Amino acid sequence: MIELAGKLPPELNTLTSAQIDAAWPAWIARHDREIRARLERGDEDTIVNWLLFGTSFTSRPRAVLGAVETGAAGDREQVLRRTIELISARLEDLLRALAAPGTDERRLFARAFLERKGLRFATAADTEAARDYLRAAVVRVATEQDQIDQELGATSGDPLTEFVQRSTLFRTRGLSLDTSLVSNYSVEQALAAMKARGLLKPGAVTRVAIIGPGLDFADKDVGFDFYPQQTLQPFAVVDSLARLGLALSSGGPEIVLLDISPRIIEHVKQARARAAKNIGYTLNLPLPTSTPWVPEVRSYWQIFGDRIGAPVPARTSTAIAKLAELRAVRVRPSVVQQLSVLDVNIVTDRLDGQAFDLVIATNVFLYYDVFEQALAMSNVEAMLKPGGFLLANFSAPNLTSLTIRPLETTTTLYARAVNENIRDFIVWYKARAN
Repeated sequence: MIELAGKLPPELNTLTSAQIDAAWPAWIARHDREIRARLERGDEDTIVNWLLFGTSFTSRPRAVLGAVETGAAGDREQVLRRTIELISARLEDLLRALAAPGTDERRLFARAFLERKGLRFATAADTEAARDYLRAAVVRVATEQDQIDQELGATSGDPLTEFVQRSTLFRTRGLSLDTSLVSNYSVEQALAAMKARGLLKPGAVTRVAIIGPGLDFADKDVGFDFYPQQTLQPFAVVDSLARLGLALSSGGPEIVLLDISPRIIEHVKQARARAAKNIGYTLNLPLPTSTPWVPEVRSYWQIFGDRIGAPVPARTSTAIAKLAELRAVRVRPSVVQQLSVLDVNIVTDRLDGQAFDLVIATNVFLYYDVFEQALAMSNVEAMLKPGGFLLANFSAPNLTSLTIRPLETTTTLYARAVNENIRDFIVWYKARAN
């Protein structure tokens, strides 16, 4: 605790060590509730993102500046005005969709969320109240994004410096379930490098925990929402371990998903129930054509899933085909049954003696501050077998009280853009050997 002086929560920062020990159980219980409450704000962020970029409820272009450029150099005011007009028009389309959601899972989710806020869709006054609520949510998300941009803009521009800055970037935001295909490519690259170094032996990975596996709702870049919600990372990890020969070919590794989202927990349980009836799991894999991917990412996308299933026709439309290349993979039921899911808050919950060979957490720890990250890292180490590894794309606080230590960092390039390269960093953290 001495190392974290000044970084403790205000209610603990002025207490003595003995007082902290006495207050700790109640604080942990309260903080668990506070973290779980952030899921609600994350769901609101997801609905805003869907409003701006979704394609299933509207035929209008995405609400980004590039979609409404006038062609007149420096005409920022007109671009801003047209963007506001577009957002307003998309909002009206969404309100109409939510008034008659049918069986669409995204519309039903968004409507249920708004109804929990006391909003209804029966009268014109109800619709106006929902309109005002969503407008305020858009403003909030835009303001938070501007603050994040300013925080990143204060860095030197060095990628590693920015990486450290990003490691607590979303510490005050809602907990988002959004995922990304390419983050799994960076995990596979790290695993391949660890195998080459002899840190992971062939067939040696038998138990893996994935913290915050995610659930796709609508892509943040293009707004893909033309396929059912899906969780991607659990299957990506099994696929990579098989491709690299790091898991036994018979039976495959046990994959334990740790999350606090009821949506993810229920989604995985339903997938397992279908797998018990010999029904597989379809992964939709759109690759946006607007991003200048490096050849290695395209190669990864082309073979993704070949160790866990077989290609199937992808659901598509003319409009979507213009935005992305499409693939779909049907995962074998036996692979789905390798997954299990536990309700675990990695900041406040500890699973001692789990003996995981590997823990993976991408785009998870950046939602927490330094103190919360220190707690989470201590809890992760308690789950690892001696000498086990955590792979995570964040820079952990450098504390001597943490015995899990960074060993190496893998830099993965995703795309070469005009003004910057798009990359990520995966840090290999190793638990002490005994």
